[in-house]
Amino acid sequence: MDNPNSTGHPFGSQPANVRRRLQCGRSRSRLAFFASPSASTSASCSCSPVLVCLEVVGMQQKNLQSRKSTERMPNSGSLALLNEGADEVVQNSGRGSRRRSPVWNHFEELTNEGKAICIHCRSKLAYHQGLGISHLRNHITTACKELPPDIDRSSIFPKGVSSLVVRSSVLDPKLVGDFMTKFWITANISFKKIENGFFKRMMILAHPGLEVHDRQTLKRDCMSVYQEEKKKIADGFSNIDSCVSFTSDMWMSAQNLGYICLTAHFVDEEFNLHKHLINFKQVPHPHNADAIHSTIMDCLHEWDLSNRAFAFTLDNATSNDGAIQKLKDTLWRHMPFQGSDLHVRCTTHILNLIVQDGMEIIQNIIEPVRNVIKHISSSNSRLQIFNTIPHQFNLRPKRGFTLDVPTRWNSTYDMLEEALEYKDALTHYANLQNIQGPNLEQWNLADRVCKFLKNFADATKVFSQHNSPSSHRYVEEVWGIRELLFDEKNISDKFLKVLCDDMKSKFDKYWDEPNKILLVASLLDPRYKLVFLKYCLMKVYGEEVADSKANAALIWFKAYYSRYESMPQRSYQSNVSSSPEVGGSASPLSFLSGKRKLGLEFALFRHQRRPQCSRRPEVDTYLDDPLIPSREGEEFDVLGWWKRNQDQYPVLAKMSRDFLAIPLSIVASESTFNTASIMIDKYRNSLSSEMVEALICAKDWLKEYLSDDEDDDDKTFF
Repeated sequence: MDNPNSTGHPFGSQPANVRRRLQCGRSRSRLAFFASPSASTSASCSCSPVLVCLEVVGMQQKNLQSRKSTERMPNSGSLALLNEGADEVVQNSGRGSRRRSPVWNHFEELTNEGKAICIHCRSKLAYHQGLGISHLRNHITTACKELPPDIDRSSIFPKGVSSLVVRSSVLDPKLVGDFMTKFWITANISFKKIENGFFKRMMILAHPGLEVHDRQTLKRDCMSVYQEEKKKIADGFSNIDSCVSFTSDMWMSAQNLGYICLTAHFVDEEFNLHKHLINFKQVPHPHNADAIHSTIMDCLHEWDLSNRAFAFTLDNATSNDGAIQKLKDTLWRHMPFQGSDLHVRCTTHILNLIVQDGMEIIQNIIEPVRNVIKHISSSNSRLQIFNTIPHQFNLRPKRGFTLDVPTRWNSTYDMLEEALEYKDALTHYANLQNIQGPNLEQWNLADRVCKFLKNFADATKVFSQHNSPSSHRYVEEVWGIRELLFDEKNISDKFLKVLCDDMKSKFDKYWDEPNKILLVASLLDPRYKLVFLKYCLMKVYGEEVADSKANAALIWFKAYYSRYESMPQRSYQSNVSSSPEVGGSASPLSFLSGKRKLGLEFALFRHQRRPQCSRRPEVDTYLDDPLIPSREGEEFDVLGWWKRNQDQYPVLAKMSRDFLAIPLSIVASESTFNTASIMIDKYRNSLSSEMVEALICAKDWLKEYLSDDEDDDDKTFF
């Protein structure tokens, strides 16, 4: 019987042991991207597996059809194009082709869950037959933290050649059509492009039996993919026992139609952070608190998540404040402490407001730099003239300079940082062209401003990371900004003092009183706990006030702990026993024997005896245990730490899954400081709201199957 995993990913390269077979046959130009049913086997080597190369030069369609019946390969199967550099090895036997990749030496497929589990760290990653394994390969080579030290990551997967290998002479039109649909979804291409004559000819040449559909059929196919992927996401929600946090943002179309972009964030049983864009719903006019509240509630009911909501991260719009209050009134029965901590204000938007207050002051410094760069960027001839200068200062020529956008202060920071590296060359160019450029004093001020703004740019990256937790770093980053604004060194600098003074008012407005739910998340960082919070408070308020404020945070922390302690037991104990009757017919222990059974029975006995033992509360033990040492600049895997220590702190580990899933920002870092409205691209404007939602959500879900190298599309939809 064939291996159930034999379909593989549709893109890839040959393993090293079949390279020489590619050299068999004629040396004329060949197309190895798709295999035609009519491709000749006589010109190929007789080695197994046969690698089919479709001759393109001089080949005519009628000849292909006439030879179709006599030259078809035996044991034909579905399309199986291998991952580039991914090491797929094709094995052939009398029963058909089988796939074997070294990645499966490190993963086990969980067919019922649609996932693959790493045998080293037990992390679960999405996997379905017919989809890619590059993300599995990347996990082993870069991300797995439990890979045995005797395994060399760089030599796990042999490097193959870059062309594509076809394992069968017959393509599966359904599989090709499925991937064509997914390509259309993820590539932001207009539907009408599928009716392009040259595209149709290319596909027919690649596979004469393939039927290329029209745009209406493509739309239906896209909707089918959306429904299939949506069911997988919904099944995933039904299998987790943690709460879900949400981010919500408003998008606009060219027709001034508003859409709510709702994203769900949660941590699963394996302590992996997940992020899914679950809805892109049109909001009825006017876009006020009632409309936003109603739309969000429709989304929550659609996914059956209204009783599992934990926190909502939104920006500072007045309509959002009203919507949050209405959400509290609606969801309070299902939320801890009646939803008093439901609202998390987007930290990157607050940071943007703080920085924008200071940008007006430095315009007289920015303008001369902007003038020179604008002059150089206005024509290719001027750029060529400039590029005769850098070598005089041991600098490389430039392909172009970054010109800032007034509504994005971080682009101004990027412009200054780049210009400062070439300041001597830019000054020389300004003198040659007789244009007004920055003088020495202005360059010095620009340097100080750039170093000052770098702190905000670094904080932005922390706040807006969505692939790893950020909520536990709230106190660290916010107090870092406060230290910057109140630093005596900056205050003694007259220019920076004016800049800081303008920013302080906004800082005090939004961050003078920290968010309680984020304070709790910060205490769940084992490097800091309560000690770091108390230290930060002492620097500002003195010891007495600091103790009072720290104790208030501790009371809130313990209140949440007590609530989680009273909850029904979760799946973190399911690996011990799912039945109170040891040895009973329903107990998984009945299938074990010997030492393994004894060990699991003892673990269950120890757990059952735990409430009878008089010992300190878990929360007190955690807070009194030594802090985890950390090094500056070293990445700390906070979820990994809680996963490893969940047996010691089971209740706090449950808490960590909910609190560490709270996002600090509603947008990714590359679009954080764009103060213009987020716009839907031109290809989506003319579509129905249902189709817009299907395309944008499905695009987000399908990217899960691509590696970072494969996902080279724009990171946003605008």
